[in-house]
Amino acid sequence: MFNLSKLAVLAKDHSAAGRKSLICMLTDLFVSAGDDRDEQISLLFGDIVLKVLGQLEEETRIILSKRMCAEKDAPHELMVKLAQDTLVVAEPVLEQSPVLTSEDLADIAKTASMDHLGVIAGRDSVDKSVTSVLVDRGDAGVLSKVTENKGAHFSDASFLKLVEKARTNVQIQATLIHRPDLTEEAAKALLPFLTEELKERIAALGADNTLVQLLAQRAALEVAARSQKLEEAREQSNTLIQDVVSKKAKIGDAVILFARADRTAELGMLLAKVSQLPPAAVSQLLFSTSDKPLVILCKANGVPPEAYKEILTMRARRLRIGGLELNAAIQRYAALSEEGAKRSLEVLKQSGASFGLKIGDEKAEPDEAVVKKKIPFASSRSSSSS
Repeated sequence: MFNLSKLAVLAKDHSAAGRKSLICMLTDLFVSAGDDRDEQISLLFGDIVLKVLGQLEEETRIILSKRMCAEKDAPHELMVKLAQDTLVVAEPVLEQSPVLTSEDLADIAKTASMDHLGVIAGRDSVDKSVTSVLVDRGDAGVLSKVTENKGAHFSDASFLKLVEKARTNVQIQATLIHRPDLTEEAAKALLPFLTEELKERIAALGADNTLVQLLAQRAALEVAARSQKLEEAREQSNTLIQDVVSKKAKIGDAVILFARADRTAELGMLLAKVSQLPPAAVSQLLFSTSDKPLVILCKANGVPPEAYKEILTMRARRLRIGGLELNAAIQRYAALSEEGAKRSLEVLKQSGASFGLKIGDEKAEPDEAVVKKKIPFASSRSSSSS
């Protein structure tokens, strides 16, 4: 049995060994009493230890912290002091002490080191007032730890701030996606900068996960948006084609628009409409080896040289046509008159042949003026006219 008078004598011993002995004896007295300890022992323990705490060596304070950290009846003021001590002293108390309130932890977190904050972030339970401070002050390590802690609770504002800080930190993002309590607003803010790998992880989390649902909704919206955009583009193209046919718009402007955007279907439809030819046949001519039928078709319908150059550029990308051949094609287009092209086009229409399939047949050659000028139409790289 401990002699309280002896403890009082030890309290007067100012040597390091005496203080250590005093604290060890007091701690043993306090802990061994368990639930049977009376108020006098608790008051005496707290009063004596607090008076000498500032004079104790770190080793002694560590012993005190480890012995008292789990005691639910430990003196509150003493636990706060220990929690504010160096990390090795504070860690057991910050991590385990049931005496520290959320207010205590929040106040400590406002000024403590990142190491102290990291310990607080790992407590079994961390309420919103504490996580708010951790999110405000914490570095990446603290934020990852508190986010990963299933016993940590966040306010809506803290979740949003956490997401903002996670914008460039994949590690925090990875912990956030596994939080079942992540708010819908925070989840929406998180989605835009998630990596593809993290999105794949989300897909395996289950249909009841907020992020899974949002990803599905987002995918559906993107598909709908693309479909809507395609439909609008199709309607705009059809309107433009009709305007060209009815002379409300210039064919050159439409050709340049379609060719630059590599919209071959619309370009083929445009040339087919103005020429009154089958769209499928005209579309094939855009990338046929010989440019002769395409020259006739475009020239006959008044496609200006600058617009035809855009068609040639589009063809060059597909057929890998070089610069010299492009220049030759431009010269062939310039050499053919619009009237000659119109006559050639009419001859082809009246022949009843499938347009473009017999264009290389010399018997179907319609443009004598071009022959006399000795300007070749064919762009075949295997032969050229002279």
